[in-house]
Amino acid sequence: MKLFISLLISLAFCPGLSAFELQGVRAAQLPNLPQLDIPLPSPAADATRAASAYAAYQINGVEVVVPHIGNGYNLLAVSRAGENFDAKLRAAFGAPAGAKAVPVQPQSKAELELAAANPGAAIVSLNAFLPPNAAALFNREPNFGGPNCFNAALTAAGLMEPRKLRHVGNPEADQLLSMYFKKVPSSSLKPGDVLVLNGGDHGVYYLGGGLIFHKKSYLKHHLYRIAKLEKAYYPEPNEWKPGPFDGGSPFNNAEEIRQTEAWRPTGATYGYGQASAEETAKVNTILFLTEQIEKQAPNWALAKNLGYFTERLMENLVSDWSALGKSPNPVLRAYYTRLASFRDQANQSIETELLSSPHAQGNAYEILKGVWLPRNDYSRGLVSQLLAIYGKDPAGVEKTLDAIGAKFEGSPLEQIKAAN
Repeated sequence: MKLFISLLISLAFCPGLSAFELQGVRAAQLPNLPQLDIPLPSPAADATRAASAYAAYQINGVEVVVPHIGNGYNLLAVSRAGENFDAKLRAAFGAPAGAKAVPVQPQSKAELELAAANPGAAIVSLNAFLPPNAAALFNREPNFGGPNCFNAALTAAGLMEPRKLRHVGNPEADQLLSMYFKKVPSSSLKPGDVLVLNGGDHGVYYLGGGLIFHKKSYLKHHLYRIAKLEKAYYPEPNEWKPGPFDGGSPFNNAEEIRQTEAWRPTGATYGYGQASAEETAKVNTILFLTEQIEKQAPNWALAKNLGYFTERLMENLVSDWSALGKSPNPVLRAYYTRLASFRDQANQSIETELLSSPHAQGNAYEILKGVWLPRNDYSRGLVSQLLAIYGKDPAGVEKTLDAIGAKFEGSPLEQIKAAN
């Protein structure tokens, strides 16, 4: 029997919301933007100093140091006696009025190397000039597959939480951008803009001064990085490279930016809006799936606790609930596109947890069959909700689970619809 693994991740490159409100970028979360646009520095004018543990860039007259992968979690600078560049950095990064450089005791490789090159000077962290969510994730690995470029960009923008990382597919990114952002000319970027590159194959958050915050792909090996915008696709020092059994990496070679769409936050918020009882029940099921997947995916427990049937069932629901994606209510459209993103998150989690070795790939059928349907509170709760949505008696949950379990790689939704 030919193994069927559901739809591939919709975007290879790159909080639990209330049932009655979709979280937006609040005005308080928006960067304190300067009145004048800060143009991108030209590569010729940008003095870049190479070092073994970091790269250094001239940003608005300040040398800003970006540690390479594995060499520290602080954006850095060197501060000499009588020098104060806080105002310049606040302007460059659109940071709040109180943001300032904070002295650090050198510990990481980048800090120690920078201190050795600048005896007598103070080494300072510039993380206070970054969006808090970007500072929390910089140079860190998510430790599980799925979180991608659009999740990184929208998390930096304050629309998502760094403690709830997950996959964000192109349809969901498009929907959220249309709700909470407006398209602006890419010729004059401001801190806080989300940039969609090369027709949608990568998304980044523009920090200011020509720097971006991004994650190169959904692969767990790609970290949250700060880089020059024009080098968004370029390999970096210490970056993971695929081995002979890893398949291809989306970033094996440098690629130039051919197209840039810029989106600027508007501060818009949305209430739940008009929805029928059935639509609300479907949203509650999406919220239930959201909570469970956000809990299990980072713990490498999605396959064990939620089962392969979850991925297949979400694929069924994406097809069967397509009317939500066409609703005039933008919040319902956002929840629908979230369902598609979590389907892809389940796919990537299962592949990462179970099928990442050549041996496992050769035995995928039996491995997936072994985790097809866990009988637990989660599967009973999910199937009970769906039985009610489709007008079936939730008391028939055990028989329905029997039917789903008997048809590995079948359609779980068909068994739910066929329940007596």
